Parts: sequence; C-alpha cells; structure tokens
Amino acid sequence: MKKRHEKWTAGIIRNPRGQVQPLLDAHREGFTEAVASLVEKEDPEHIYHAIVSSSFDADRLDYLRRDKLMTGTGAGGIDFDWLIENIRVADIEIDAPDEDGHEPRRVPTFCLTAKALPAAEQFLLARYTLHQQVYFHKATRCVEHMIGKLFRALARLAAGKKNDIRRSGLSEEHPLLRFFSKGGETVENYLALDDTLVFGSIDAMSRAEDPDVAEVATRLRQRKLYKTLDIAEFGEDPGTQRSRLRRIREKLASQIDRETVMIDDKAAIGIYAEIGGDEEHMHKKLHILDGNKPVEISKLSPLIRALEQKKQFTRLYFADAFERDAARK
Repeated sequence: MKKRHEKWTAGIIRNPRGQVQPLLDAHREGFTEAVASLVEKEDPEHIYHAIVSSSFDADRLDYLRRDKLMTGTGAGGIDFDWLIENIRVADIEIDAPDEDGHEPRRVPTFCLTAKALPAAEQFLLARYTLHQQVYFHKATRCVEHMIGKLFRALARLAAGKKNDIRRSGLSEEHPLLRFFSKGGETVENYLALDDTLVFGSIDAMSRAEDPDVAEVATRLRQRKLYKTLDIAEFGEDPGTQRSRLRRIREKLASQIDRETVMIDDKAAIGIYAEIGGDEEHMHKKLHILDGNKPVEISKLSPLIRALEQKKQFTRLYFADAFERDAARK
C-alpha cells in the first residue's frame, strides 16, 4: 500500500538517528511523539492541527505565493497581509449527530472575519487557478507519468537478480535501487532521494540495457515528452467523453498494458483543490465568521457556490505521435 507523505514525515520526526528527534526531545519529554502524531492524525483535536492541515494551513499559504513566483504565472495572487490580519479561531462541527443523539464533535480551526470575504474568495480562486494552469498542466502531468513509468521499471529490476539490477544503468548500491529493493522503504533510504539525485541519474539511466528505463530516461533528458490527447478535445459533454475514452481503451489495450500509452484520469479539481482530499473534511474547508458563527464560505459567496461543480481532466499520453493522431479520428 502506498505510504502517504504524512506517514513519511512522522517517520522522519521519530527517527532516532535523525536530526529532528534530539531537538524535540530536548524541548520537552514526549514532544517528539506529540508532533509526529499531530502530523499523521487525520481527525483534528486542537488548533495546532489547523496550522499543519486545514484550508488555511502554513503549507498552503507558502506554496501559493512561492509557486506563483517560481512559475512566473500571472494567476494566483492573494492579499496575504489582509488574510493574516483577519484570521480568527472558532469551533466548527466536523461531523453530524450520531444515531444515539450525541452532539456533533466540535474542534477549533482558523476562520476569517466577514470583511475578509473578498480576500477569501480570491484565495480559493488562486488555488483553483494554480491547479488548473500549473499543477494540472498537460506537460506537468505528462512528466509525472513518465517518471512514474521510469520508477516502476526500476522497481521491477530492483526486485530481480543482480543481472537485472545491472540492466538499470545504475550501480547496485544506488539510492534509487536501494529504495525499490525488497524491504528498502526505510526512512534512511527515503531521505536519500531528492530532485538532485534523480536528475543526476537520468544520464546513466539513458544508457541502460533495459529498454523501458533507457527509453524514458532518454526522453526526459532530451525533453521529448509523450504526446498528449485531452479527452476534452471531443467536447464538454461527459457522455461523449466517456464513449470516446472507452473506444480508445478497447482499441489500444495492448499499448496501455505496455505503458506506451498512459491514461491520466485522476486529475480532478474543485474550489478547494484536489477532489477526494479537502472536500471530504469539514475542517479543511474555509469558514467565514457570520455574526460570530463560522459558516462555510460557499453558503455566503455566490461566486464560490458557482464554482462548486467539479472539473475532471482526462488525458492520454502517447509514446508514438502517430498513434495519438490516429486516436483522435
């Protein structure tokens, strides 16, 4: 089962050979476990959880401004100072009353004052637009799928014999192969992986004996990305899109199995960002104080309410441009 990044973070914090645990232990006895539990806990208990994981947490406030700057996009501007000035703490209900008549559970989280409603709208629009134009851009998603294909090929070789491992183009003790080997998903091996390591390994992998590793690594090095077919090209009607996707799946089943054609149907966004994440949890929605009572913003803002409908991105990535063009017909 895929380990979520919160679990990795908690493992890094608890790592007795790491640099975080000694600092937290020196601060207060039991503080390491308290911080690690806070990071990996899905259900909030106190206001500290809102700082780590909420609609207005530190990470979101950071990446919105940082990614807007680093990508050079004109979208994603927010009135940061005004939002911070109007943050308040209030209790919200995070579940409904149960069948036994018990009161719904309430937890404290960040809310915004009513006069910050326009800035809050812009904040959510900035997140939505960055997901639409940057995080879910076709080139971004294509590269992510290509890297996924490359890693799956490495994992297959790492699980094999020494001769298989040598076919990767990497040394037997390379951190990528260590991580993908049986029992290799340790905190130490995880921390050895970063962008610099992966980018620095592309050249060696482009000379691999394994054709899958060599092909994808060479394409990434030369930026010869797979060609994209967006199902939206066939129109906005969901029934038409499903019909065309079904026909393409049936026609190219063998290529999909070999991953010379890759399907990306997990990219879906709503006003709170990715579907299946924030929208399932009330404490990750944005609340406005309406007469000192926290109210979810879509109930107060016609603009946000109009954007509640989810938007699905479904794309296919083709190793062969001719197959992409044929699938369009």
